[in-house]
Amino acid sequence: MERCHVKTTEALFYVCLQLPDHVPSWYSLWIKPDQILTNDMEEDYNKSTGNTLLVGIPSTHIPTVDIGLVGSKFYKFLPQKNSPAFSRLYFGNNFSFKARHMMLARNINAVAGSLDGKIYVMGGCSANESTSWAEVFDTTTQVWESLPDPGPELRSSSIKALIVTKGKVYVERSSEDKYFFYDPILGRWGVAENRPAVEMRCVIEDVVYSCDRFGCFWYDTKHNQWMVVHGLEVFNRNRRGGIIALANYCGKLLILWDRPGPGQNKNIWCSVIALERRDEVVWGHVEWTSVVLTVPSSYRFLRCKVKSG
Repeated sequence: MERCHVKTTEALFYVCLQLPDHVPSWYSLWIKPDQILTNDMEEDYNKSTGNTLLVGIPSTHIPTVDIGLVGSKFYKFLPQKNSPAFSRLYFGNNFSFKARHMMLARNINAVAGSLDGKIYVMGGCSANESTSWAEVFDTTTQVWESLPDPGPELRSSSIKALIVTKGKVYVERSSEDKYFFYDPILGRWGVAENRPAVEMRCVIEDVVYSCDRFGCFWYDTKHNQWMVVHGLEVFNRNRRGGIIALANYCGKLLILWDRPGPGQNKNIWCSVIALERRDEVVWGHVEWTSVVLTVPSSYRFLRCKVKSG
């Protein structure tokens, strides 16, 4: 069976998880060489077969933080793990250009996002760092500035992501009980009553896909409406639990979700679905599904990334 060679540099899928009483850690998807992968949901397995696993990776292999296209340039930054060096932004088609240093070093727990030509970077430093816990980089003037102190509650939180919407920068925490946001116009912090409405989506070959507890969907730009992905009826019926991530994995749809496992644990499941568009219909075929990691029920999913080589 043709599959993405994660054991090479073709593509690597990373997830960042926080286990109870641990700092956030990164894992990568490992596939046992020369295996024909199967749909383990059909066998009702409740544990990993060992053919596909999320394995912890050393700090020397942590992925960069991709920011995306800002203006006409792509930006990313490389966290500095246990290093006194200041973190830097990199930009350009091959990321060979370096922007000015940030005001302080940031580790793998930092998050970033962009709004109106400015790049916001938060966290990844000591919770006692009140002066520059959050800073912003103006891509036009190439100058860093510190944002106001958001307060100890946010500084001591585990941060999942920055959500940029409606002219504000929202900070999504792992606890998900309160949503802080920064208003660039007013230059101050606030607290939102509800999570900003941002759906879990990914783009594969210029088509937007989304999944929820009812199924998988694609957005038909010709008719401006969401359409169901056909061929996944059994998969949708058997998939119980909450979806935690979607990703474009070598042109295929990767779905990560969790559901109760043995004892006080949860199983994290992974599926890779091949997609085929036939005229006005998109069909999905489940290539493999398996438990990739068993974690305590109180774990937190923070973020994921696919790195292509």
